[in-house]
Formats: sequence, structure tokens, C-alpha cells
Amino acid sequence: MRKNLTVGLLKETKDFEHRAPLVPSDVKWLIKRGVSVEVERSNNRVFKDSEYKINGAAIVDKVREAGLLVGIKEPRVPDLHSHKIYMLFSHTAKGQVHNMPLLKACLKKNITLIDYEKIVDLYGARLVYFGKFAGICGIVDSLHYLGKKLAWKGIKNPLSMIKPAYEYDSLKDLKLSFEEVKQYIVRKGFPDKLSPFIVGITGHGNVSRGVQEILGLFNPIEIHPKNMLEFIQHQRKQRHKMYKIVFLREEKFRSKEGKGFYFEEYLKHPKKFESNLDVYLPYINILVHTAYWDSKYPRLVTKKMMNTLSSKEPFRMEFIGDLSCDVEGSIEITHKTTSPDRPTFTYNPQKNKFMDGYKSEGITVLSVDNLPAELPGDASDDFSGRIRDYVYQIAAHGINDITNHMAIPAEIRNAVVTQNGRLTKGYSYLKKFISR
Repeated sequence: MRKNLTVGLLKETKDFEHRAPLVPSDVKWLIKRGVSVEVERSNNRVFKDSEYKINGAAIVDKVREAGLLVGIKEPRVPDLHSHKIYMLFSHTAKGQVHNMPLLKACLKKNITLIDYEKIVDLYGARLVYFGKFAGICGIVDSLHYLGKKLAWKGIKNPLSMIKPAYEYDSLKDLKLSFEEVKQYIVRKGFPDKLSPFIVGITGHGNVSRGVQEILGLFNPIEIHPKNMLEFIQHQRKQRHKMYKIVFLREEKFRSKEGKGFYFEEYLKHPKKFESNLDVYLPYINILVHTAYWDSKYPRLVTKKMMNTLSSKEPFRMEFIGDLSCDVEGSIEITHKTTSPDRPTFTYNPQKNKFMDGYKSEGITVLSVDNLPAELPGDASDDFSGRIRDYVYQIAAHGINDITNHMAIPAEIRNAVVTQNGRLTKGYSYLKKFISR
């Protein structure tokens, strides 16, 4: 009879990372079912070591007995343990250059690497994610820093009442605070110069859902993109409401040849299409970008587009919350990722120059790449509930050869990137990135 694998909770080493993949109550749940748990000491984790200890975990400086190691972000290569199973966000599936040393080390050390990002259902929808909290923290921070920028420009506005997400004790605390902002908007509204206040959103996944959950606290009125120009012409003085517009694919892109938008054609021949957002961007106050992007697809916002649009009237857009954080990707002016202590930079399209912060003329961008860490308790609790059963199933079977063990759920088997010193079949395409 196989012995259960001990689970090891890794200490996170990235700056500003306070999340935990398993919360104390779920560690207790595992231990009750015969799975031992080691927890690496950490002063940065949102939960204290003592909270894990009283729930039955062994607190250690470094995991030793554990065969299944769970974390959030990529560990440092020198910290990797040979012949172990790792569950984490490896950020390797796209062939990310900066993480190829990690992937090489996993192969060299015979590590079984399970990537949370690749745990998906039959339709490709992710089952393990922090995306909702990226959306929640991203829209909160974007509104906060837009408010600060407008105040810097001398425009008094209700967004100045919003704090960055990490200053709230919890999601519940955040939502209670937003009720005060909502009532201010109802009573006093936005300044005429900002009205109607419109938030544009790209994407329909978990991140977008998080964004819209927070915007929903303001009871926004949704505008259909096709009606936006008419709306702008007739509703300029609607100061006591917030508006949102969620762009569908057919509104985000257009055929370069003037033909209609057909999704199958777009997937087969993306180079035949270009961004259609130049039709809408002059009229919105803030764009929140949450959509997936790959380099084979057209960009949504380009430097050239920003230069052209910002040189004419009207042009109302002050801010882009790039929650996808693809450097020089779908939002070309995202020239770097940022951190919670220095979250924004500003792009001047007329001068083609970047300045850190929001106190300069141009379009301010927020591109923090670990947004869920700003509400670490709530984010960890949600995430732990998504992985707990998977962790138990792997640990209880006591094996490393996961891809060939049919008792392990298919979504886990299909998320194994490396095993037995090799890339698994579904990830063999990464060979070309490793050899570069």
C-alpha cells in the first residue's frame, strides 16, 4: 500500500507576495484525512505560522519530508528540490524567456511540475485562478490613481475617496467603503468635465468578472458600443451616474479590407485584422484591459493610435488599467510591469516619452503584475478552496508518475508540464524555447 505524500507549503520569495496557496482551515482538513503538512516559516504570509501549527501542521525552516510542494509564484532555481512534485504558477507555458532557467532546472532535477494555469475543464476554462481578485484589485487601484491624477490636474472628483486595494483590511471592508463613494456620486456627481464618466472594459473572463463585481457597487448603466456615440451627444450632463461599456470581439477588431468581423476568420488569419478601439477611446475616461493576448494577434492600443487620437478633440481618456500586464503587448504603451509601491507610469504620445508616476501629461498606465496579493486573505481563501481537493487526491495516491495514473483527475494530468526529466506530450512545443 502506498504511503500518502506529505504536503509542503512553500515560503514565497517574491516582493509584495503575502498570499498562501492553502489556508489554515484547509490544512486542517487535509491532516484530518491522513495527509501530513509541513509549512515553511514566513513573516510575510498573510496567515501566521502559529495559525497553521494549531491546525496540525509542522512548522519548518525548509521542507524535508514533503513530496508534494505547493506555492504561488515561481521559486528561485537554487531552492528547487529534486524528485519532488511542484504545484505553482510557473509562467513557462508561453515560453517566457525569463523562466526558461526554471523549466530547465525542473527537467534536470526530475521535478514533476504542475502549472495551475493549465488546470482547465473540457472547454479550456481555467479551474484554478486568482483572476477575479486581479480584476477586483485592478479596478480599485485604477480608479484610485485616476482620482489622484485628476486631483493633480485640479479636478475635484469622487474617485479621490478610493484607497488602493492593499489599504483595505478585506474585500468586505472594501465594499462597505465603496458605498460611501457611491452615495457621493448620487448626491454630488462627477464634474461636468468628466461627465458622462465611462469605464471601458475588454475581456469576459475571470479578471473582467472581478472588475465588474466592483463596478457593480456603483450600479453603473451599461452602454452598448454601437450606441455610444449617440449617447455621448445627448447625455453629456448625466453627472450622477457611472457608465460602463464592455467590448465584444466584433467591436474590438475590424477587417483591414473593410469586410465584416468573423471570429473563425480572425483565429485563422489574425493579420487581416486591426484594432477598432480608435472609434471608442476618445469618449471613455478609463480603459480597463483584461483580455488574453498572444503576439500573433493585433494590438488593441498602439503608440501610433494614441498619437493620432490625442492630437484631436475630443479625447477624454486619461488612464489605462492594463490588468493583463503583457509588456509591449496588446497595450503597446505598457513598456514595463509595475509593483504596488510604484504602480503607474505615464506615456506622452506627442513626445513618445514615458515618465514614472501619474504627475505628468499623457495617458497614465497601471500594470501591476501581482494584483491579487493586495487582498491576500480573501484571495488565498478563494484559491485554497479551488486546489484543496486536487492536493488531497495527489497526496493520497502517493505517486510522482501523475500523467500515467488514471485515478488522478484528467485536468491535473493535463497540467503536468515536466515529469521524469522530460517535457510531457502536451508541452513538447517548449523544446524550441529551452534550446534558445
